[in-house]
Amino acid sequence: MSKQENTQGRCPASLLPAPAVSRRSLLLAAAAASAGAALPAPARARGNAEQITVAQSSDVLTLDPSKDTSPISLNAFKNIYDQLTNIAADGSVTPQLATAWEPNADNTVWTFTIRADARFHDGRPVTAEDVAWSFNKIIGDSRSPVRTFVGAIQKAEAAGPNQVRFTLKSPFAPFHRQVSLISVIPKAAYEAMGEARFSQAPVGSGPYKVVRWIKDDRLELEANAAYWGGAPRIKRIIFRPVPAEPARAAGLLSGELDVVALLPPPMIRRLQNVRGVRVQTVASNRVLYLGFDVNRAPFNNVKLRQAIDCAIDRNAITTRLLQGLGKPEGQVVAPVTFGYDPEIKPTAFDPAKARQLLREGGYAGERVLFQFPSNRYAMGSEIAQAVAGFLREVGINVELEGMEYSAFFPLWTGRRLNAMHMFAFGPSIMDAELAMISLYEAGSRAYWQLPEIDRLVKQQRAEANPERRKAIISQIFRRSQQEAVYAVLHHEIQAYGIAEGLRWSPRPDERLVFHEADFPPGR
Repeated sequence: MSKQENTQGRCPASLLPAPAVSRRSLLLAAAAASAGAALPAPARARGNAEQITVAQSSDVLTLDPSKDTSPISLNAFKNIYDQLTNIAADGSVTPQLATAWEPNADNTVWTFTIRADARFHDGRPVTAEDVAWSFNKIIGDSRSPVRTFVGAIQKAEAAGPNQVRFTLKSPFAPFHRQVSLISVIPKAAYEAMGEARFSQAPVGSGPYKVVRWIKDDRLELEANAAYWGGAPRIKRIIFRPVPAEPARAAGLLSGELDVVALLPPPMIRRLQNVRGVRVQTVASNRVLYLGFDVNRAPFNNVKLRQAIDCAIDRNAITTRLLQGLGKPEGQVVAPVTFGYDPEIKPTAFDPAKARQLLREGGYAGERVLFQFPSNRYAMGSEIAQAVAGFLREVGINVELEGMEYSAFFPLWTGRRLNAMHMFAFGPSIMDAELAMISLYEAGSRAYWQLPEIDRLVKQQRAEANPERRKAIISQIFRRSQQEAVYAVLHHEIQAYGIAEGLRWSPRPDERLVFHEADFPPGR
């Protein structure tokens, strides 16, 4: 377990809006974050077609894609493994291992045709049996967090040498998107190596092969020259865990790093005029929110949750602290995601109403624990501190507890964040279905589970008409906002630092995929 950090009492005063001057304090927070010594000039030649180095805020948890759903690990999986389908940067569904797919009339049976030219890194062909086994392995593993994504499947089976048939428990209209979450594993290699060895040195069929993984130091990948989609132009990718934002920016400036995701606003300004670095922004599908364990006191009190929702000045956070790298939201999906309803507005900032709700709910100053990952989001700690300051201003007794993302994520997947927490959701399938599965459906990671909401979740899943499906999803989001199940903050506008000349663009879903990346000739 990574070291946890209790930030109560140790945060700079300028980062915690005081009861009488919260607006001014937030401005000071932004100014304080902008201050600091100038970063060093570039010190070495940057990456080229032979190698690039990519920074993430933490290390992967495992290299076994049947055991992890964390976004950090998913970035590795998307380079090492193939999935049946792919979600393109524009949100469309494109073929990957599957060249075609066909549902039956009511979307309860789906048949996928597997390409004949795909091979695993050990030279063996990818077969329909490997595909079916990969899904059934997860279905049968009660400990796997990936199991959430295959809960609709009754049976996966090879229906011939190049076809896989999925029989579902109920109609599932966006199932062709859902299968993009499951990486295909070679049955023979996994069984021969065993779970422990495979999780360290796996065999996939993707554009890159694992050279070595040194925990908490680096993951080295090399190009798969025999990849069915064509050999990658960049021969080697190194993923480095770099938790500290200043260290990531310094690495970019020195030339030690070639891609750095999630730059905070102060570093963007410093990097924009640096020779050898380009800064590129993208409207993300990721939405930050506050979640509550609504089954335990004090958060089983809807008035307290509504008071928290009203007490937060989202505009101040996004415009002053994030300096435009965010937009307030009232639902847990962003505009780039299917199911987003532009008519659902962010909860209005109303501290007077928040105090009234606290009185009506009988809140008596009980301690409120507020947990958050300290190294996952751009200025994540500062956002948490600002939120805590707004809550203190209306009289809520908040205690902050920051921890490393590697410690936080298992608590989230295991529903063990039993107070208030800050997290973010960005559905990699670019569809609100993933939010339904993870944050609303009965048996999911949600703390708020109601039979009528569960019925709506299943109804939208079965609905093939896109507009009718959107209307059902909107009902769920509106009810969620009314009961303050989540106090949604904002969707991110993400900034990336990229080595000059590297032809690669960030995606809304935050995936770091490098199969088609390259440098101009001569680099």
